[in-house]
Amino acid sequence: NIGTYTMYAAALGRLVLAIECFAPNVDRIHRAVQLENISNRVVLIQNALYSHSGQYLRLSYDEDNIGGQELDIVKKPTNNQNTTYNQSKDNDPYLVKTITLNELVPILHARGVRGAIIKMDIEGSESFALESGSQIFDLFDIPVVQMEWLKVRSFPDRVKFLIDFFTKRNYVPKTCQCQPLDIKNIQVWPNDLCWTKGNISCC
Repeated sequence: NIGTYTMYAAALGRLVLAIECFAPNVDRIHRAVQLENISNRVVLIQNALYSHSGQYLRLSYDEDNIGGQELDIVKKPTNNQNTTYNQSKDNDPYLVKTITLNELVPILHARGVRGAIIKMDIEGSESFALESGSQIFDLFDIPVVQMEWLKVRSFPDRVKFLIDFFTKRNYVPKTCQCQPLDIKNIQVWPNDLCWTKGNISCC
């Protein structure tokens, strides 16, 4: 939420596509990119990843964690997941517009990207993002997806979706120290993990 991964990867000379929906954090990342003069290696998009594009959803407020905002839809029952809001005239930073993961395909193609590592930490919305993200995995080589598991683990339907999504694409779950995780014992999985493709031996 302050660009730690973005700045590190860009400092290594890599192209970074960063998606951040909370406007104050976008401003921080943008300023950091300017200060380090790496704007030619960073594409910064101010949207929330979701299963549908063009919706306005509200973020929760977390006074203890500037990176802890989640879409208000995350904790609602499935039958309420189509709730939308009118765009605020006051530029409310807690009202965010959604895009789908597949909408990033043209951006990546335009920059000649053939593969990428994904870091996904979107406060329980991971399954929503991947519902509209199959093209990213079909068209690009994605060897590793680092994912926060802390919040999504509380929703069995989302856990099942994620496991099905990755396993049918030949990914296996591992700790961030590259230790295999038992897919039949997800209750003991850590708060952060890596989905690694095929026979990749390290994260």
